[in-house]
Amino acid sequence: MEEVKQDYMKKSSCYLLVIMALLVGAFIGNTITMLYVGNKPTSVSQVSSAPQQQQQASSVNPAKLAELEKAVAANPTNVDGWIQLGHYCFDNNLPAKAAAAYEHVLELRPMDVGVWSDLGVMYRRTERFEDAIRAFKQAASLDAKHVVSRFNLGIVYLHDLNDKASALKAWKEVLAIDPNAKTPGGQSVKELVKGLES
Repeated sequence: MEEVKQDYMKKSSCYLLVIMALLVGAFIGNTITMLYVGNKPTSVSQVSSAPQQQQQASSVNPAKLAELEKAVAANPTNVDGWIQLGHYCFDNNLPAKAAAAYEHVLELRPMDVGVWSDLGVMYRRTERFEDAIRAFKQAASLDAKHVVSRFNLGIVYLHDLNDKASALKAWKEVLAIDPNAKTPGGQSVKELVKGLES
């Protein structure tokens, strides 16, 4: 009977020691983590106040950008190289670089409707609103059915220049080309026009 009690004591002591070891380990682990994290000065305002442009620009692959820039430097008359550079910068939120690349394209190929339209978007992102309007109008003049340039023209007029009448005119031109036109978000352009007219 005495041997059974000693076995029981040994097992219970063993369980107690394991539990204590786990608790001590958890305490030490938490303490080390708190000390490590406490040495990094990060606040919510630092994280949330970073501009959207900087956050997006951080996805730029510097090697890819350098490769594209090197290609156009080596062959400045290569329209496709300039277009690739422009599109890469467009997609990676480098609007000034994209605009410069598109300007080179248009020196070489001035009738490229899509590039004029993309250039307008980049001018808008760099707050060159009058240049954006000029680019969108040029795209529209080169293609009588180019809906995107007319829609974006309305965006600049309404949101950047506070010119409701010109925005309405641009969007009515969109509807004349495509009565079922929708915004990139899926809203009907007809609804936008009705909202502005009311």
